[in-house]
Amino acid sequence: MSDGGRDAVGGDAVTDTGPSPYDEIFYPGLAHVQSHPDHLATLAMLHGMHPAPVTRCRVLELGCGVGGNLIPLADQYPDSEFIGIDLSERTIQKGAAAVAELGLKNIQLRHRDIMEITAEFGQFDYIIAHGVYSWVPAFVRSKILAICKQNLAPQGVAYLSYNSSPGSHLRNLAREMMLYHVGGTVDPRERVQQGRAVLKFLADSSSENDVHGLVLRDQLARVNQMKDEVLYHDDLNAGSTSFWLYQVVEDAVGHGLQYLTEANFPRSYLGNHPQPVVDVISDIPASDAAVRDQYLDFIDGHGFRRTLLCHADISLQREIDPQRVKNCHVAASLAPVQSDPAPGANGTKTFKAENGDEISTQHHLSGAAFLHLAESWPQAVDFPALLESALSRLGHEAAQARERRDDEERALATALFGAFAAGALELHLHPAVLTTAISVRPQASLVARKQAEADCLVTNLRHRGVLLQDPIERQLLVLLDGTRTIDELVTDLKAVDAKQTRPADAKAASEHAEVTRESVLANLKRLAGLALLVA
Repeated sequence: MSDGGRDAVGGDAVTDTGPSPYDEIFYPGLAHVQSHPDHLATLAMLHGMHPAPVTRCRVLELGCGVGGNLIPLADQYPDSEFIGIDLSERTIQKGAAAVAELGLKNIQLRHRDIMEITAEFGQFDYIIAHGVYSWVPAFVRSKILAICKQNLAPQGVAYLSYNSSPGSHLRNLAREMMLYHVGGTVDPRERVQQGRAVLKFLADSSSENDVHGLVLRDQLARVNQMKDEVLYHDDLNAGSTSFWLYQVVEDAVGHGLQYLTEANFPRSYLGNHPQPVVDVISDIPASDAAVRDQYLDFIDGHGFRRTLLCHADISLQREIDPQRVKNCHVAASLAPVQSDPAPGANGTKTFKAENGDEISTQHHLSGAAFLHLAESWPQAVDFPALLESALSRLGHEAAQARERRDDEERALATALFGAFAAGALELHLHPAVLTTAISVRPQASLVARKQAEADCLVTNLRHRGVLLQDPIERQLLVLLDGTRTIDELVTDLKAVDAKQTRPADAKAASEHAEVTRESVLANLKRLAGLALLVA
């Protein structure tokens, strides 16, 4: 299932720099966390590569749109260089205006065709093509892979996302019905309206007792969650194509590239599957990682892939050594399940992760580390500091743990890697610079402040979208430029609030929260927890 059909050459498969369908209907400019160079670097390191530090690297994005993915990165990493290209001139103009307003000097958004990219663009440590591959013709797909070979640094990583089979088969069932119905309808808004209407009619009219009806209702639920512009460019693009993983990998190999891994690493980790699956898939050599992952796709029916590629001549370590976690910073949003998860107490310590899964351990040091991560969130903690903090939490057991430090350290690294592979925590080579402390003059991310002036959806320092529906909270974020004390924030926020129109509904008006020092501090704490405050 696609979540980003950004297209650098347009849904009409044009290859000049003329009008693009995205000139008329903008595609949402979003940050894609799994394309973040730090995430790509971390996965590359785990596989034995030596990726460029994110703090000083070059990044190219094909089909960058308005720069929603690149601009926050450029703001966070001023010593790195970011170049984005897109065929839609209006889209690039909008993104360039945002770059100028932010005063960023390390990013260029260019109105270019993918086919124009040559070796003269130079080499890039990270190349990103999110939601492009499935929405362009074959010769452009070949060019994308050629760029990944020609312009990728020796230890570089390329990110390629696309609609994938077998999951896309069900999606295509609904797509083809909608496309048949909209037929020659040209107006984008009418196409969307008619597409939604016919799918609802078909789903409502289908039997509740057969697979076909179940699939249609499931697809209707998916489409109902899509914004109109996403539906128009993704599902209602007649040229959209899905691929099996093996097809993409074969084409990549033909261009001198190799499969590194899936950006959503837990999908590829055998330990997340039932033992019968592990027993069978383990018979496939680890060196055939793409073959293993293809069979896992057969099992889970996934419909959208985020494939990482690197040069074919790199010798990868397919069996990942959990001890490589020691090179990382660790972050996790965890909540203790027990009412008293004392680190030194006997028994199993269980924590609920942000994704809803639970992780458990009987290893006292790991339990203490998970507790420290829970209290540190959203900040990342480097492994040596995490180890020391966990040891200090063991109380009377700390001395014994220090005597067998090497074994304890290895066990902790193994537990952290297991939690990472399960999707319960994050590993970072170069974590975001953020803070949970409320300083004398608190400051929020510049990008988020500018976004909050116009929208409820902002990008935090973890490269994720955050929805701020409270207008006072949004206005507070706008004011957090690092020049105001808490009392000055209270004063200025009161002035802004006084100009706001009160709810017409009497009950809502009576519940309207007044701006106080306590409410400002509470909102600051919430914004810090949302990874919006810079250190």
